[in-house]
Amino acid sequence: KLLLELAAKLRDVGFPATPGEVSAIAVGSSPEGAPAAGAVAGRPCAEPMGAEASASGCCGGVGGLPMSIGAGLLSSSCCLLQLGVNLMASLNLLHVGCAGFNKVLGPWRFHLRLLTGAWLSFSWISCVRRSSGRAVVRRLLLRTLLCLSLTFLPELLLWSGGPAVAPPTEGAQVLQVNVEGMGCEACQVHVQGVMDRMGGVIGSRVDFKAGRAELVVNKDWSFDFEALSRTLENDGYTATLRSDL
Repeated sequence: KLLLELAAKLRDVGFPATPGEVSAIAVGSSPEGAPAAGAVAGRPCAEPMGAEASASGCCGGVGGLPMSIGAGLLSSSCCLLQLGVNLMASLNLLHVGCAGFNKVLGPWRFHLRLLTGAWLSFSWISCVRRSSGRAVVRRLLLRTLLCLSLTFLPELLLWSGGPAVAPPTEGAQVLQVNVEGMGCEACQVHVQGVMDRMGGVIGSRVDFKAGRAELVVNKDWSFDFEALSRTLENDGYTATLRSDL
């Protein structure tokens, strides 16, 4: 009786249905041999349509691209974001100095990198166990390279930060400078870049952890410490000559 009433209601709203068809739908089969609801040709009904996509997402890295970027940023203390802040300062769009990411995340960098390494290892192990195709492996490889590039961006910055301080030349002087406001490798590279671009600077060395810099300058080459100090101040840093030497 219930099937008869349901079939009648379906016919009332414009869908032709018989009690047999309603009964077939209720048990998960089709009265005319068509795949049951939720089934796809070549795929059992018991397997959800999203199972294959889920497997591919896992082999592409658990969490996918957002997880790769997020893990890389956290493992580098958001170094890329600080580089963006420095770029805006160079373009005279925003002057905030160090955004403070490394001051918060720096003490946890080693632990975050361990977690990132564990996550990448798990993603690759899952990919191998599932015998994934080339497209999935290629996607996981690209995401792994992206994550590792972001993770070790601070070291890459220091490695490519330029040559060491040049040996003193005739007429050159070595200045010891206190620099306040630096909180990470990105700040250090930015401050050193500002110093190296100043007239009369032969070379520089900056250490954000110590908050100090060493300049080799030649005042005969129009070096102006006050101009350097103002430029750094505009970018959010404070530079003063050390008086304890």
